[in-house]
Amino acid sequence: MLYKYCAERGVAHKQLGKLIVATGAAETGKLDMLLRNAKQNGVNDLQLMEGSQAMEMEPELRCLKALLSPSTGIVDSHSFMLSLLGDAENLGTTISYNTAVIGGHVGYEGLELHICESKELQNHPGGSHASPQLVLLPKLLIDSAGLSAIPLAKRLYGLDQAFVPNPHYARGCYFTLSQTKSPFSHLIYPLPEDGGIGVHVTIDLNGLVRFGPDVEWLDGGEDPVSCFLNRFDYSVNPTRCSVFYPVVRKYFPNLKDGSLEPGYSGIRPKLSGPGQPPSDFVIQGQDIHGIPGLVNLFGIESPGLTSSLAIAEHIVSRYS
Repeated sequence: MLYKYCAERGVAHKQLGKLIVATGAAETGKLDMLLRNAKQNGVNDLQLMEGSQAMEMEPELRCLKALLSPSTGIVDSHSFMLSLLGDAENLGTTISYNTAVIGGHVGYEGLELHICESKELQNHPGGSHASPQLVLLPKLLIDSAGLSAIPLAKRLYGLDQAFVPNPHYARGCYFTLSQTKSPFSHLIYPLPEDGGIGVHVTIDLNGLVRFGPDVEWLDGGEDPVSCFLNRFDYSVNPTRCSVFYPVVRKYFPNLKDGSLEPGYSGIRPKLSGPGQPPSDFVIQGQDIHGIPGLVNLFGIESPGLTSSLAIAEHIVSRYS
């Protein structure tokens, strides 16, 4: 769906393909597990190959075995989001900027949504409650607030909190390769790790190479107001590159000392914490929590952008 949309709208993208690599004998069985998992999810174009085949495709790569995903690609995410914004506005959507949804209420008349200006929220530090300046009565409310989705659901009074999971936040940093020419033509991914998909090679549409993201668990104690105002710390500590070099050299041994520079970071809204098995997206409607007109989206982390059109189609077909 995403390839088709980008082609139709002129959003820059490129189908590069991806290699998921096993660098040690203990890891090769995990590739078989990923292949089985892919087939169960309808992904039928993965190809298991020997390390020699993968290294023929990518001479700078070192691995024992690899999975090739030929349909993986990259997209100009900002252009994609601007295009979606244009589509929404063309269809009559009103975007209310500098506006915070601070909570709500499930009553006999249906849903109430409490709204105030973001600057008003800034005057209420910690978890203290700002007074709503506006109350909306939506027929359909989709909580797709990302990092704030769970804190917002915890402020929807009348929603059984048994259906609202505890949030976990993981920061992921990227480091940029200082050399101009990319050593790889495909995206290169190690096997998934606790809390993430491993420090991998990502190439942007300008050919710039980044390595990341790592996993740095945040304490999870962010108060709702800080979440609503996105007061997370997105700084990249330059010293974290010391962790990157040995991890990346497992599959890219020619990585030179001093060639990594701090890039950027992001925060993942996760449903599982350290040492716990990874969680899937959670999409809840009335059939689950019993409240008409409310759809919750929890734990929509990194793959959510790639699958955003499919998520939207799913919600429209089931709940609109």
